Amino acid sequence: MDIKFTKGNWEEYFEHAYNEKFPFKPQFIQEEDCIVNGSNPEMKDFAYDYTTIMTKEMFGKGTKIHTTCSFEEFGAPLLTFTDTMKRDEDGDLWYAACKEVVLWKNGVNVWDLYVEDGEIKYHLLAAVKFDLEKNVKHELFVELGEESVRFVIGDKDVTVRIADLPEKVYIGITTCENINRFYDLKIEKGE
Repeated sequence: MDIKFTKGNWEEYFEHAYNEKFPFKPQFIQEEDCIVNGSNPEMKDFAYDYTTIMTKEMFGKGTKIHTTCSFEEFGAPLLTFTDTMKRDEDGDLWYAACKEVVLWKNGVNVWDLYVEDGEIKYHLLAAVKFDLEKNVKHELFVELGEESVRFVIGDKDVTVRIADLPEKVYIGITTCENINRFYDLKIEKGE
């Protein structure tokens, strides 16, 4: 799969999905050469939509993902990995538990989102600190390992152990906390 996020080139491979933490159903906004999230003054901590699309297909260990993205201000465009989604009465997809690889102005964070007592909680698995410029296209490579996620950005090449990484996952792109753009996404299928 080698997708350019221009009009008509990506919609058949993805479906909008919504995080159970937020009551909104935002959609990506199509720009000429990318997709972008919008502002949302009703979001509690940040006034921007938490917007996600997920692949319709699941991918296994050894899968390689490459994307080009950018952010305004502090971030944060991210790759999302989940093996569990459910449909609501309108047929829309929702997810809660997932793993995230997040770009922001101070580097890359890897997060584990899990459900405990009916509430989504966050656990920071890794924080690799370095400066990333805003309003610049960044190339991010991620590889799904046996019990790990490896990411490469610039001269940083880091592997993070994730013991409970599912065997197969849907791959998503998510935008949050500010304006974020995704220009392309290439997925080389593993197992």
